[in-house]
Amino acid sequence: MNDHLMRQNKLHAISARQGGFSLIELLVAILIGLFIILGLSQVFLNMYSTSKSEGSLFQFQNNQRTGIVMLTNTVQLAGYFASPPTSINYAQSVLPAVTNSGDGTAFTPGTGIVGTGTSGGSSSHTINIYYQTSGADNVYNCQGGVASVGSPTPLYTTFINSFSINASNQLVCTVTTNGAGTASLPLVLADNIQSMSILYGIDSTGSAATTNTYMDATTVSAKSMWANVRAVQITLNFCTANVLNPGSTTCASTTPWVQTINLMGKS
Repeated sequence: MNDHLMRQNKLHAISARQGGFSLIELLVAILIGLFIILGLSQVFLNMYSTSKSEGSLFQFQNNQRTGIVMLTNTVQLAGYFASPPTSINYAQSVLPAVTNSGDGTAFTPGTGIVGTGTSGGSSSHTINIYYQTSGADNVYNCQGGVASVGSPTPLYTTFINSFSINASNQLVCTVTTNGAGTASLPLVLADNIQSMSILYGIDSTGSAATTNTYMDATTVSAKSMWANVRAVQITLNFCTANVLNPGSTTCASTTPWVQTINLMGKS
């Protein structure tokens, strides 16, 4: 009898051990698992957000550099000509008078730069660069194009490169070839630019290639001193990158970039 009871107790113990988890134990295990999954998900989301923010900031900075480099390189070319000079006033025949089809500004003979804009005004300024190239001198326009290369003699071409800020807060450039016809379609060089303002370094005496004062475009035009421009000071007001909300289209604050560019052969 005692042996029979002992065998039954053993069977009950084995059966209890093989019965698995209770409902409470199972619920506790599921809750712990959910906490672990939630923690891992949060870590993943933080890593993804950080990576996306860093990518957005890198793209923003790279975008700045691209626009700035192209703008700087082009402005330096104002008044440049590739053909060998044959007289003191050779530039006036190489760069004849022409009216820019973009903003209506007019180049006088030999002048390589004109623009629009008033200091303190609400509108962004514009700037236009006029020069001659042979196509074989590795001179590019603001859209990355070059002039055709003539054979067997150079085929000289003039370009007007026009820079402005469009309604979408983008720095754009257009190109007019040989001063004729309409400008090309605008090419976007940089995004997230709220405004552009420009001052021109002037040799007010005209006796030496030195800058002794700075004026806005309206003043330079009023004083007829575009031929006396020796340097250009450009301020681009970039919308500060919103790394927490890269998709934001608002410009809550700006970061100014200011650079003074000397004109080729006139600084």
